Amino acid sequence: MPAQPRLSMATDPPPDILTLARSPRLVVMHVTEAVPSGCGAGGRSHVHQFFELVYIEGGEGEHRVGGRAMPVAAGDLFLVAPGELHDSSGLAPANRWIVAFGADALGAGHADADLFLDLPDNLLVLSFLQPRGTDAGRFTVPPADRPRWQATLARLQAELQEQRLGYAEAARALLILLLTDTARLAAPHLNASPATHPLLARVFSYIDAHYAEPISLRDVAAAVGHAPAYLTDLVRRSTGRTVLSWIVERRMAEARYLLLETEQSVGQIAQAAGYRTASHFIGHFRRLHGATPQAWRREQRLPYRKIAV
Repeated sequence: MPAQPRLSMATDPPPDILTLARSPRLVVMHVTEAVPSGCGAGGRSHVHQFFELVYIEGGEGEHRVGGRAMPVAAGDLFLVAPGELHDSSGLAPANRWIVAFGADALGAGHADADLFLDLPDNLLVLSFLQPRGTDAGRFTVPPADRPRWQATLARLQAELQEQRLGYAEAARALLILLLTDTARLAAPHLNASPATHPLLARVFSYIDAHYAEPISLRDVAAAVGHAPAYLTDLVRRSTGRTVLSWIVERRMAEARYLLLETEQSVGQIAQAAGYRTASHFIGHFRRLHGATPQAWRREQRLPYRKIAV
């Protein structure tokens, strides 16, 4: 028999997601009290290597993503992709649902490295693009659809808590339903046409699987069966960025995680992120983040304190 996914039970009070494995199988939390959410409860920006959905059922608060603070309202939905810098401790006053999942939640026996490869094409494209017209992966669930969202989340939580016969399969199906609804919310904001999503998904899948290697545009083009010139034009028109810039961004996502959540040296992180030399990595990182890796690490590890103006 194939191995069953290790699905975590939702608990009360919510666990600190950061203390779980590098990619939790599936954690669902409904937080109705004015307490910090488990993810970033200490008020520190952080990065993880699993996906997280945050749905605001009611109340208010503030979510910081990529250094930007955003007020939240009922119906707001956030998709936090792996490698995304964020701090959700400001959501303490809000009534919210948090769904964090790893590869095994989408398919039994899959490794965490396969996570991107298991996503529906639209969600894979979305996780890379962070589409324009949204605030750092924020979408709004229409009022008419909110009861259905809340019912699906509640059913998913119940499946994990009760663990009745077939709960793993039921939970996986409910998670895929939530992800499909998320992709549909995002679709109108994507610059890429739906017809290009399968090809873009193959491009991003290859990048995700090989970013730690010395890959080039020619390697990516050969992997997806198109000429480099054609692929360059398609990706630039669809995303506003080049294939090489997406390779760099995937490497930066890995670097952000390792800088904040491990004690590895800059040299070790450079190698893990696919750079031959630390100086090359430092140059790329400084250009994209406005600080050296060490300076960025020190700054982001400080607790966030809101300053009244």
